Parts: sequence; C-alpha cells; structure tokens
Amino acid sequence: MPDFSIQLTRPAISDLEGMPERLRGGILEGISGLKEAPFPDGYARKKLKGFSFPVYRLRVGNHRILYRIDQTIVTILRVIDRKELEKTIRRIRPFSA
Repeated sequence: MPDFSIQLTRPAISDLEGMPERLRGGILEGISGLKEAPFPDGYARKKLKGFSFPVYRLRVGNHRILYRIDQTIVTILRVIDRKELEKTIRRIRPFSA
C-alpha cells in the first residue's frame, strides 16, 4: 500500500496553533502515523456515521483528529478536545451533504 500524503485545512491549522506545545507533539505524531495507516482499525481510528463522504476519527489522548481520505490524500479537518467532538460534528455534518 502506498504512503498517503497529509494536508491540513485552515481550521485544523488553527486548532494546532491554539494548543499548548506539549500536546502538539503527540498530535503531530498521530497525524504523521496516518501516512502509513489511515484506515479504521476499530480502536484508535474509527469511521464516523452520518456523513455523505467518509469521515474518520483518530484518538490521541484527550484529543480527536477528524479526517477524510481521498485516494492517497488524508485531509485533516479538525483537531479538537474530546469534549468538543459532538458539537464539532454537528457543525461539519451540514456541509457534508
């Protein structure tokens, strides 16, 4: 399987810039890992329901990375605290139809 390339949306970049540096390292490591294994395995990576295009969630500590896969490109949509997951999903979902 080929390596995937990673691209970040503006909201994802903003999310990363707004978090403490001690957290950012682990998050960036998780994002980097998506280059080799972006597909869900049921534990840390999971496909979210209710979207017209597939959206996945990666757990990294108390944070969640929301992303989608298009051929060999992994697009990071948001990087959020787990407490914000439901609210963020409601914001993203209307645009997925």
